[in-house]
Amino acid sequence: TNDMGKLKDAALKALKGSEVGNRKISIGEVNGIRDNVELRAKRDFSKVTLDDRLELLKEAEEAARYAEEVVSTGLSYSEAQVESLYMNSEAANIKSKLSRGVLYSQVFVKSDGKLQVGMERLGGTGGFEIFNEAGASSRQAAEKALRLLNARAAPSGSFTVVLDPHLTGVFIHEALGHAVEADHVIQGESIVSDKLGKVIGSELVTVYDDPTLKGSFGFYFYDSEGVRAEKTILLENGVLKNFIHSRETASALDSMPTGNARAQGYSYPPVPRMSNTYMKSGDWSFDEIISDIKSGVYLLGSKGGEVDPARGVFQFSAEEGFIIKNGEIMESVRDVALSGETLKILKSIDAVDKQFDLSVGYCGKAGQLVPVGDGGPSIRTYSSVGGTA
Repeated sequence: TNDMGKLKDAALKALKGSEVGNRKISIGEVNGIRDNVELRAKRDFSKVTLDDRLELLKEAEEAARYAEEVVSTGLSYSEAQVESLYMNSEAANIKSKLSRGVLYSQVFVKSDGKLQVGMERLGGTGGFEIFNEAGASSRQAAEKALRLLNARAAPSGSFTVVLDPHLTGVFIHEALGHAVEADHVIQGESIVSDKLGKVIGSELVTVYDDPTLKGSFGFYFYDSEGVRAEKTILLENGVLKNFIHSRETASALDSMPTGNARAQGYSYPPVPRMSNTYMKSGDWSFDEIISDIKSGVYLLGSKGGEVDPARGVFQFSAEEGFIIKNGEIMESVRDVALSGETLKILKSIDAVDKQFDLSVGYCGKAGQLVPVGDGGPSIRTYSSVGGTA
């Protein structure tokens, strides 16, 4: 309930509902925690005026319209101040407070009858300081759209492929992350159900899920079952180490809760969900990664796609790409998709960049949306690329 005056009625209703049904459920033990936590912002949203917000959007709009080819722009701004009180029959009493914001920039450009669009998003947890780089983000969207105007159709075939941090994050989140959510494992809907403790990727691949990264979009103090957020190692040097758990799935698989039971709101059931899921950076420079590629493709960003965690196959559409020839980035390409088998791609990763970046997004599952982050370094692998050339 969102009405504290009706808390007793809600508790009695839940108790009555628990008497219905005969399915026996056990949950992992967690000591009742009493805590009061707040993520303090440098510029609290409550102290920011409407004029401040309008000025931010005007600056972002002006930055996006720096080129004459820009014909239309769209900006979507949202902020949320989230306060929650969690109590249960195990004496837990947890109050938490944080703020989260995101700005989406969309820029359309046109030249010689051709129309293209570039998109960027900027967000995190904190306060109005989240949007300090709003102008730069909108300009990047415009620059991307302009590159696509002159891009040629992408080739098709199997190539050495370099993924930028954003596409690395999408791959890790969609292809691997959902496969290690323990409810999928229990239901037999994961390609890695029987692979705990086994090698499923290159020794260069280490992957974490970490809701404790302050400032990240997927940050939280406690999950929706009152379990303290913690950093969980999913893959370590290619070895599958953990699944993502709720208390119920942890008990079913004789494991420990990982603090990943998340619900969109009080009226939704908590289910195992990712928070900030990312690949650990390596020790390669980007120049070293591309230096010995004779013929390949560099893919950036994501426009969405499809993944089947049970079969371990995926297809993602990149926002843009570049041809790599003899160790150099060459011409821009568009309308390019990446597809393959999750485990084959993980095992063929042979170079991992030093640089790291985390993106902003929302993840949908079980009819619920929750804020997440995903990312990592640029990586080199081998995969099928689909284009229209």
